[in-house]
Amino acid sequence: MVETASPRERTALLLVDPYNDFLSEGGKVYPRLKPIAAEVGLLDNLRRLDGAVRAAGVQVVVVPHRRWEPGDYEDWDHPNPTQRRIMQQHHFARGEWGGEWHPDFAPKPGDIVAKEHWGQAASPTPTWISG
Repeated sequence: MVETASPRERTALLLVDPYNDFLSEGGKVYPRLKPIAAEVGLLDNLRRLDGAVRAAGVQVVVVPHRRWEPGDYEDWDHPNPTQRRIMQQHHFARGEWGGEWHPDFAPKPGDIVAKEHWGQAASPTPTWISG
């Protein structure tokens, strides 16, 4: 394996959709990823990675999918199967436990949190979390 060095000021860890519905037992999406997550030690590896990155002073960026709200997708002519599931099951619902950050991967002071996105239309302007 070739080792490469990346300048710390141009390097970041992106945590994509670290919601309870994805990463927590009892989350609406978690049963779909639980077998492989258990097999590869996903949560323990994410915890180690997050700790190592922060200890090294590397920027952490949280990139959240838009949280479900009533009316989402209802006027869409051709939602895909994933969007239909979200419409029916209300994944990542705003104001509900599943739409909250997994406690181990919630943004911390100094992290960048991108605006919530639909998937294809993320805002290029980050929101800064201050400590």
